[in-house]
Amino acid sequence: MIAVLKVWRVTSETWVTARLNPSKTLSMDMNPAYISAARVHLPNAVEKIAFDHFHVAKMLCAVVDKTRQSEMKTIPLQARKSAHRSRYLWLYGRNKRHGRIAERLEAAQMVLPDTSRCWAMKELARELWSRRYDEQSRRLWQEWIAMAKDVGVPLLSSAARTLRKRLYGILNAMKYRVSNGNAESLNSKIRLLRIKSRGTGTKNGSKWR
Repeated sequence: MIAVLKVWRVTSETWVTARLNPSKTLSMDMNPAYISAARVHLPNAVEKIAFDHFHVAKMLCAVVDKTRQSEMKTIPLQARKSAHRSRYLWLYGRNKRHGRIAERLEAAQMVLPDTSRCWAMKELARELWSRRYDEQSRRLWQEWIAMAKDVGVPLLSSAARTLRKRLYGILNAMKYRVSNGNAESLNSKIRLLRIKSRGTGTKNGSKWR
């Protein structure tokens, strides 16, 4: 039995490698386990791994929100109520700040300066990602990373270190203009089907899992 399992493992790994050999790129999130697997099975992985922009944006949005939560504890009590109501305003992009939204966000920026700086760096990262890939892309991201560290907010500095380590995958994503959005959408639909199937009985009395 052990011998059979070893043969199956070698055969399956050979099949995976053969399928991945002609691959031009592989879009994925920044999960260390996924990256390790890709480095093992994907030839020239560093030149092909592309990190999905959604996961980078999600990380930077989390930096903004967690910084806001921390900073809220340091501001005067009378300012906390209006600052607390700004929670969802920080999700707006720079190009969507109009009218009342812009006024409320500007007021929040006055009392939450660290959060405001993190938000500005998030928006700058968005602009960098939307640029067409060229010979300046690496330099611009390196400048962003240096600026993010200089802001002096621990969470933003940590995110900058992560992006410095994963910069190769960000540049590949820009170069090939790929994302794993379709796969994420399919995963969401599968999760929804599983939720809907809970409690649905079968003929033998068992339930879907």
